[in-house]
Amino acid sequence: MNGIILKNVHKTFPGASRPAVNNVSLEVAEGQFTAIVGSSGCGKTTLLKMVNRLYEQTEGAILVNGKDTREVPVGELRRQIGYVIQQNGLFPHMTVEKNITVVPEMLGWDKPRMSSRVTELLELVHMDPKEFRGRYPRQLSGGQQQRVGLARALAADPHFMLMDEPFGAIDAITRTKLQDELIHIQKKLRKTILFVTHDVDEALRLADKIIVMKDGEVVQYDEPLALITNPVNEFVANLLGGDDIIRQLSLIPVTVAMEKLSPVTSIPPGTVTISSDTDLKSALAAMLKQNAEALYIVSGIGAVLGRLSLSHVQALLSAGKRKAELHE
Repeated sequence: MNGIILKNVHKTFPGASRPAVNNVSLEVAEGQFTAIVGSSGCGKTTLLKMVNRLYEQTEGAILVNGKDTREVPVGELRRQIGYVIQQNGLFPHMTVEKNITVVPEMLGWDKPRMSSRVTELLELVHMDPKEFRGRYPRQLSGGQQQRVGLARALAADPHFMLMDEPFGAIDAITRTKLQDELIHIQKKLRKTILFVTHDVDEALRLADKIIVMKDGEVVQYDEPLALITNPVNEFVANLLGGDDIIRQLSLIPVTVAMEKLSPVTSIPPGTVTISSDTDLKSALAAMLKQNAEALYIVSGIGAVLGRLSLSHVQALLSAGKRKAELHE
């Protein structure tokens, strides 16, 4: 497997009365965006940092790209893993271009290749290369600094990305824009991402799967929609805000709940269609407004991706409501 595998991983810090991470086993598939959520001190950042050996596990094994991380030199391991943190970690005395090319320069890239890569990445995060490549971090807003931090993490085209509360210190409006950028980038590049966040809404909006942690253990590891409609216990239900299903559905893309269809499927005349980036709440509203029993989801180029029926959405809502009632 070319993703990330954890096998019975423990981490106990010296002098601690209990493990920070306790017997965690899970697999993150190649190209999958996985968020890690949980209350403060649950072990989510510790788990993340063990993947690139910023912390060494006490017991167990971590495999990245099929190799035990303890058998790979630390420098070699970290060069294949992009790392983004809340404070962005930019070097204040270096220009944007120099910050982005730190790892490529270590790898011996020539100047034309590095210059081309900087242009490509700044365009990817929607920053004009001519305007920003020569600026210093102090000349950037907080959101712009985070974009540069993301570009730097992507510079050497790593297979894996570790992101530790990358948008945690950003205002709400900028945070939403950065989430949109990350969604766009992930759709294009399909990196294997581990993303720590304290914001459950952010996890629901961004992730393919979510790891819920408590007291160093994984309580549930599932797709966002499954977590909403089938939380394993009261802790998960409360963490996700189980009494507000409608809000939760507004964070879930319609593509995760649709019945997948062939792109060449013909759409019946007069049928309601929506874009693939629409959320489930909006899809439900469209069906109710149009008095439609179902609608079809189409891509940006008009290809049919799937079908969603009103009965299916109602079943999801009913399941979530029953779970919320059980946990009251």
